[in-house]
Amino acid sequence: MWQNGIRAGRYVLRHPRWAAGLLRAVVTGRSNRGYCAVCRRRTVFVEREPWLRDFYQCVRCHSIPRQRALLHVLQDQFPKWRDYAIHESSPAGAASIVLKRDCRRYIESQFWPDVAPGVVHEGVRCENLEASTFADGSLDLVITQDVLEHVLWPDRAFADIARTLRVGGCHVFTVPIYERDQTVVRAVEQNGKINYLQPPDYHGNPIDPNGSLVVREWGRDLPDYIRQHSGLVTIVLGFRDRSLGLDGEFLHVLISRKVGPA
Repeated sequence: MWQNGIRAGRYVLRHPRWAAGLLRAVVTGRSNRGYCAVCRRRTVFVEREPWLRDFYQCVRCHSIPRQRALLHVLQDQFPKWRDYAIHESSPAGAASIVLKRDCRRYIESQFWPDVAPGVVHEGVRCENLEASTFADGSLDLVITQDVLEHVLWPDRAFADIARTLRVGGCHVFTVPIYERDQTVVRAVEQNGKINYLQPPDYHGNPIDPNGSLVVREWGRDLPDYIRQHSGLVTIVLGFRDRSLGLDGEFLHVLISRKVGPA
């Protein structure tokens, strides 16, 4: 803990706005040393708030657990990912910065309803995940981080992701999975309008200050849903390893693979 405090103190001197939360975490014992898959360095992880999913952070790169889990999976399962053709939909956060920096064939996209798909807007390609303009079989990996709970037509999104992947390619993604057998649908689109089946709930959106509507709370039936609508075969990986800064709520990474003919 004393060494943790020395490391944290040095960081505070360089980043004063982090001082209060960081020092509080060290004093109360809510910090630990480990290795961060995002910045690829030894570091200190601090619990800035009880909700670890968003506030168990690396003091070096400010990554959060699901971002570290994603990079851990890429390095473990796809060690040559830096040479792949990768499309990331709605990138945000520390992991996306690494993907863009290190992968020479990385393409990022955001969705603006008033911009034509495939057009570059504000330096970023506009794509609708439900009907993208990528060619069939043109991608090695599709990556989404906490996106699929906000898509109004996820069946179309999974099908289109499968279309754009080459045989053997994968959709690697994070999404909250609830400890229930069946997915809860919170909202649907009918005749161009949103029909709320549950009280509206919004998560942060990097390009929209109003946030993104939560459409589904996925349950354990998600892999079957993906297989039914896209043919992709999905595995769900769960993590808890504080030496890698992996702890907290809804900490899963899913890998959906496009398989060829038997």
